[in-house]
Amino acid sequence: MKMRKSILLWGMIGMTLILTSCLEEGTRNYEETSVAYIAADNATGRIYGRTLSGRLITSTQMRLMFPGTFQFFRYSWTEEQGTTSLSVGTSSTEVVTADNVIISGEAVEISRVSLRIDQQPPVVETPAKFVGVDPPFYAGDQIYLGDHWLFQYAYEAKKGEYAVVNFYHTEDPDATDNEITIVMDLTIEGTPEGTTVSTKTDLVALDMSSLRDMYEGTSTTATKDLKIKFKYYLKGSDQMVISQVYRMTVKG
Repeated sequence: MKMRKSILLWGMIGMTLILTSCLEEGTRNYEETSVAYIAADNATGRIYGRTLSGRLITSTQMRLMFPGTFQFFRYSWTEEQGTTSLSVGTSSTEVVTADNVIISGEAVEISRVSLRIDQQPPVVETPAKFVGVDPPFYAGDQIYLGDHWLFQYAYEAKKGEYAVVNFYHTEDPDATDNEITIVMDLTIEGTPEGTTVSTKTDLVALDMSSLRDMYEGTSTTATKDLKIKFKYYLKGSDQMVISQVYRMTVKG
């Protein structure tokens, strides 16, 4: 039986993925509950995290986290805990500092999926519908979050059920150059227990590197913007809704 650990967010869609509280007024001390993209120091292999708030963090509690994964956890830092130097570029001379944080509780790994380029979304008589989908969270470059876009979404399910979300690159005959449509598909899986339906929230990280590879040129100076829209079924609508346009900058 496939088991899945759910993520307790803030109870409703539309809330930020970052919750920050200052521990002491007038200091740099902080405490956050957020998502971190896990990476490794190029020189020493030390594990560290790149957070959605733009911080670099590290901890002995992160030793068993795998680079390339996304982890959701609560962490804190005080000035007394200090920092650790990291080599993050292709050269060992590119050094940054990461805060030595303390992690509270258990980290939860975020599901990661690849963009399906050569597949069509499934056609079903009664498609599962999202209750809500937040705008994606993504970095301005492909390095910081590993070319992933994070989506927070809400759905309805019974106890014992969970969501599986996949993304499909689809052809749009009316699209102009660099206009892209991606279908966000929801499937409810698991073994239901009882008949009570509740609203749940979760996160998924979409790997957009294959889309970048498909459209990126070879120029070392020129760039172009991919104009990306997402389509999905939303509760209360019989037709798929279309998101606003999001932009990904690639080589021209």
